[in-house]
Parts: sequence; C-alpha cells; structure tokens
Amino acid sequence: MRFFLTILLIIIATNIVCSQNLEINLCDDNGDGYSNFIIEEIENYVLQTVGAENDYFLEEVLISTSQGNIYSVNSPSNNPNSTILCQSEGGGGFTDIAIDSNQQIFLCNGDIISSLDDNCNFFSSNYSYFQSNALSFDDLDNLYIGLGTESYVLRVNISPTGIFSSEHWHEFGTGSSGGDFVLLNNKMYISWRLSRDNYRLYEVTVNDERDYISHIDLGQLPNETYGLASELGKLYGITPNKLFQIDLTNFTFTDIIQNSNPEDEWYGAAGRHEAIVFTTATYITLDDAQNNINEINGDWTNTIVGGQTIYIRIENSLTGEYDIFPIDIVITTYPNANQPINLEMCYEDTYNIFDLTQVSMQMQINGNDNLSFTYYNVDPEVNPTVNPILTQYQSTQNIETLFVSVEKNNSGCNLIYNFQVINNVRPNLLPLSDIQSPTLLESCYFDQDDIGYFNLNDIENDIIIDEGSFETSYYLSYIDAETSNNQISEIYYLQDQIQEIFIKVTDEKGCVGISNFYLKLDCFINNESLTSIVFPKFITPNNDGINDFWNIKGVSEKVKRESTITIFNRYGKLLYTFKPYSNIGWNGTYNRLQLPSSDYWFLFTTNSGIKKTGHFTLKR
Repeated sequence: MRFFLTILLIIIATNIVCSQNLEINLCDDNGDGYSNFIIEEIENYVLQTVGAENDYFLEEVLISTSQGNIYSVNSPSNNPNSTILCQSEGGGGFTDIAIDSNQQIFLCNGDIISSLDDNCNFFSSNYSYFQSNALSFDDLDNLYIGLGTESYVLRVNISPTGIFSSEHWHEFGTGSSGGDFVLLNNKMYISWRLSRDNYRLYEVTVNDERDYISHIDLGQLPNETYGLASELGKLYGITPNKLFQIDLTNFTFTDIIQNSNPEDEWYGAAGRHEAIVFTTATYITLDDAQNNINEINGDWTNTIVGGQTIYIRIENSLTGEYDIFPIDIVITTYPNANQPINLEMCYEDTYNIFDLTQVSMQMQINGNDNLSFTYYNVDPEVNPTVNPILTQYQSTQNIETLFVSVEKNNSGCNLIYNFQVINNVRPNLLPLSDIQSPTLLESCYFDQDDIGYFNLNDIENDIIIDEGSFETSYYLSYIDAETSNNQISEIYYLQDQIQEIFIKVTDEKGCVGISNFYLKLDCFINNESLTSIVFPKFITPNNDGINDFWNIKGVSEKVKRESTITIFNRYGKLLYTFKPYSNIGWNGTYNRLQLPSSDYWFLFTTNSGIKKTGHFTLKR
C-alpha cells in the first residue's frame, strides 16, 4: 500500500482530540474513488509521524558510551539528530542503558546498576552488583540483565531498596549476551555473542508474562553489536561506531548515524518507549473513538468516494491516557501518462549525453496534469534507496535501461516505467583518403552522345564496410555533405582534371558516416568495357554536319585503337574498312561514288577476338 502524509500537527496534551487533521493520500488503482488499505499500517505510520512533533510520542534512542556520556538520537527513522543528553565528569564508562515504563533511565558499568535523575545525577543508592554488560526493561517493568561471561539471562524486579526476585530467565547453553533483550510486536530480540566475531540476532517467543517459550536464530549481526533498541515499531542495533536499523522482513541493515568521536565508543542503547506499549485503534466517527467502540481493523476500504475522515486513538496501555487523531484519507488516481519512448543517438568515439526531459514531454498526455518525473538507472522499486540521476544523462554503454517514476500532484501516487537510451554506432566506412593515396572509382561509361560519365553508386561496396541497408548521397565538399547542401547526382560527368567526391552514408537508424573518393582521370581512355558501345541505326551523308559519318560510340580510346570496322552491302560486297580511333568513319561512298539509300551491314572486331555484327540504314 502506498500512502503519503502531507500535514503534520503538534500535540500539547493527552486525552484530547487534535484540532488539526492529518492528511494521508492513498492511491486509487482503478479510478473508482476507492482504495483498499491495511489499517495497522496507517496506525503505525501515524504513530511514527506524530512523534516528530510531539515529545510524548517522540521517537528517540539513547546511547551510553565508553567515556560515560549519554547521547540522544531523535527521530532515527526519518531525520536522525544526535545530541549529548548527559556529559561525563570522569566517572567511567557505561556498558549499557535501559529505560523503564516511567521513563527512568538505568545504567550499568560492569559492576554497578544505577538509576539517573532528570539532572543527570545518579541516585545515592545502587541497586545491585553484577558483572553486567546488558540491561533492558520489558512492558511489565521486568529488568533483564546479561552477564558478559555467562550463557544465561537474569530477570529481576526493582524496588527502592534494591533488586529482588532474581531468577534465571533462560539458559542458552553457549555464548553470552552481546547486547540487549528488547520487545517488539510481542517478540523479544536479543544480541547474542557466540564468539568474538559472531554476534547473532535471536528472536524469542514469549507469553503474556514474558516467560521464555522458544527462540530462533535470525542470522549474524554486524560485529560488536553491543546493544539493541526497540522504538515505536522499529528495531535498532548499536556498535562502537554507529547506530543502524534492522529490517526484520528481509534481515538487512541500514546505517542511521555514525559516531563522530571514535575515542568515545558507543556501548549501549535503549528506546525511549521501550517499556511502554502504545495501543492504536481506528474508528469511522469521533464518537466511536472517544467511546472506544466499533473499531475497524484489518483490510479496509473507504466508504465515501474520494476519501473520508477516520479517527485513530493512541493510548498508553499502562496509564490509560489517549489522544485522538483525525485522519483525512484522500484518494488520488495514478498518473495518466504515455509509455516512454526509447531515446536514440548516434556516436563515434564517446557516448552521448541524453536529454531525459524529452521523455517527460512525450509522456505527458494532458498539459494541465501536475506530473513530476524522476529518473533512475536502477529500478527504484527493487532498490528504494537509489538516488535519482540528472535529466542531462551521460550514458556509459551502447544500450542502457533507465527508469522513470511519474508522480501526480506530489501525492505519492506514482508509476514506474522503463525505457532505453541507445547509442547507435555510425556506419563503418573507409577512412578519408588523400590524393597521394586515394580511394578510386575506376569504372566509367559513355552515353549515346559518346560523352563519358561515372555512376557514383559503383563505389558503395568499396566504401561501406558494414552489411545492411543504407542510403547514399554525394557532394563536392565535406561541409556540403555534413549539411546536406548542394547534393549532386549519382550520374556524374567529370568536370575537372582532378575530382574529389564525398559520400554520405545513412543507415536505418538515421546514423551518418562521411568518406571520400576520387574519380580515375584516365578511365575514359583506358576502360576496356564494351557495355555502353553504340552502333548508330542510320547515316545521312548530306554534309549538314549531322550523322554524315557512321562510326561506333560509347567506348574508350583504348577500345577504338584496338578494333576494326568493315562495311558491306546487302549482298556481302566489301565496301570500306577503317580503324574507329584514327578514322572519322564511313561517309556512304564506294570508290568516291555515293551509294544509294539502303541497308548496309557492319562487322566490328577487337584485337582480343570479340566480334559484333549488325546493320544500319543509309538515307539520302
């Protein structure tokens, strides 16, 4: 269950109804205005919260030290603050501290157990002499004493004249007391030392008279856990250098506050309310709370759409004094947001900085919704103590999963989404070359007018190292390629003697790489290809300068030098033979006589033995 407290109040007396309400926000799973929650969780939360503003319920852990000081740690579960309650005047150290139901403080130093007055003075009479190293009171004001070298625990009653009714509460058979014996939720918890480096947490089942029934070993505590403290539903441990909280659900430890003076070691601990039992009960009406009738408990769902006021009664079970706290239950729906999109950027040498506010804007459906977005690189539901990350996030690998908590109206009603930031690698291309060691496009072609050109796409397989689908474009300068300005056609007619071309390659992710190549200058001279060879379909030798001669087109000078053309009439008579490179071509004559309009035949032969035949028309 999620709830969020938004208003605090100050309690100034007992047996009163607090005039200022607490407001607790609960989250509505399905938008119907109702929320199911556990009453006990609300009660515990209120008990913890009111202590932050009221000394009567103030959450406090007292610590005794090796130099005889007593420290007070206020609000250890939410805002710990350490102050010196009593300062030593050189009287020696204290091995433990305990508090009875009357808030009387008791201390031991290994030999003497004494009580302390409100002015930090010891009473003149000491209660007993023991080799004691651990003290605790239960809710019946029984005092439990642990002896540093014995495997049993003593239980005694205190009187103004001394200790009496001493008994062996339980014999554990091995080990000795490492720390205290404190009650929490009708169980007793003990720090028990089996060896120098092996402190265990025992959970003891007790009856209503707090007699021992059985115990289990929950696991190993931090070394030198000399004290335990039970305070308002939470369990704490003390070592010489820190106070820590014990989570009994998963048996984990969270450091609360460090000892700032390592020479004054922390030896003992006690919760201010360790020997007091506060009972809590919840009611729908104020009259029921005052008369202590019609209590609601367990799983409960609000009976009024959108929330209602309930009343929590907190009572000291020993004195019967109580306070009533009106609690305004407010039901808030979860935020309505889009699923986050992945953020993708291209990179070459360093990983990118991603602007996560782009995700916030994309997720916001209604601009009037007061949504807050908090980002993490670890799932905050798995690790609630993880710190948020900056919205200008420096990525550290190709693909990372991030988490965003979306909260509505600062209500505590939040949803966790995940998305990815992806660094896409730019296309892998041949590096830029220079004219001294160029990447060359060596294939060229000729058009119908016998003009040479390059198909720039022919270089793709040489330039692009990666496999995949790419778009290519071509430019005459690197700046134009970067800015996609002045793109040139892939069918390119050479304009200069030396021509550098820049190729821009874009992959399916939109990532771009730029390389370059040069056009081979003598391609039109030395190309052996017959791919583009053209045999004209007709000849009109009328001396107008157009089609007056018949000759091949679309091949290099090399091909023209190494080939021969022979012209025949339709009957196979040889009319003319010439070299296409050194001769302008056939002009439609035989022995200087003009031949009539008709079809004529040709034989094209290269030095390498390639032959092509065909016919064309002579028109007069």
